[in-house]
Amino acid sequence: METTIRTEPSERAARVTTAVAGQSSPRSGRAVAWGDILTRIVFVALLLALWQGLHYLTVDRPHDISRGALFPSPLQVATWLWDGFGLSYLTHNYQPVPGRPLPASLGQAILQKDYIPAIGASIWRLLEGYFIAIVIGFPTGLLVARSPLMEKTVGWLAVSIQSLPSICWFPLALLWFARINDLAPVLFVTVMGSLFATIVTVADGIRNVPPLMARAGRTLGADGARLYFAVLLPAALPGIVSGLKVGWSFAWRSLMAAELLINRGGLGFLLQRDREFGDADGVLATIFVIIVIGLVVQELVFSPVQRRLQTLWGLTGVRG
Repeated sequence: METTIRTEPSERAARVTTAVAGQSSPRSGRAVAWGDILTRIVFVALLLALWQGLHYLTVDRPHDISRGALFPSPLQVATWLWDGFGLSYLTHNYQPVPGRPLPASLGQAILQKDYIPAIGASIWRLLEGYFIAIVIGFPTGLLVARSPLMEKTVGWLAVSIQSLPSICWFPLALLWFARINDLAPVLFVTVMGSLFATIVTVADGIRNVPPLMARAGRTLGADGARLYFAVLLPAALPGIVSGLKVGWSFAWRSLMAAELLINRGGLGFLLQRDREFGDADGVLATIFVIIVIGLVVQELVFSPVQRRLQTLWGLTGVRG
């Protein structure tokens, strides 16, 4: 009887361990990933159906052509994107840019159109501004988290300025940097839009480290800089990565706002140009491109890093 009593908890523990291992197997992870993808596809399909339904009720059914120019259908936006990326070269109805010859290949056709050069210009400006914001904001956030004086001064100021819309920096950027070149104000607005969000979120990531981690590190002999860089900083990495993602999103938003006002190319310029010409389908198409770029960066850059860190740190959690 004693043997049975002693082994039952062990058997239950073994069954629980096996179940948990089965849930976290690669096959289970792939099934969850495909399930998430399918859910998102269905969700997007429902949004497109709702969009088409609204277009039918407000434009097609009353046959309102003027309203149709302001509220295009999903097919109109898709057609705009197909031609805007030069893919109409495949269907032999490509119209070259005025003043340029007919391209000899699909690659030349894609580069001749608006979107690829605009995306390249915006991404390059984003990388410049975001890099400057990270170089300044990351160490500043670490200092704010560890120094009471920095928290009461720089941290307090960062929280206050973070609530300021980034476009408010644009008039000052023009006064200070317009004489350098036309793109300097755009870079300044991008940096200021991301800098203070990065400081605040990185500092919060450090502060959210459980105090038990610091006590355990001191018990094992870590102190001073060694405690900070060997214990606290690695433990705060999930929060820091989340902070860097927030900083990137603020930089992207700030860049689009600045490009709307500066006639120097980029996706923001395309938004403003199509608005001036009254092309609602072009405006919606560019908005769609901006959203897709944000999703791609999140899914290919930040999400894998976050999932990896959450798995290593045991922060995957339980979904209800």
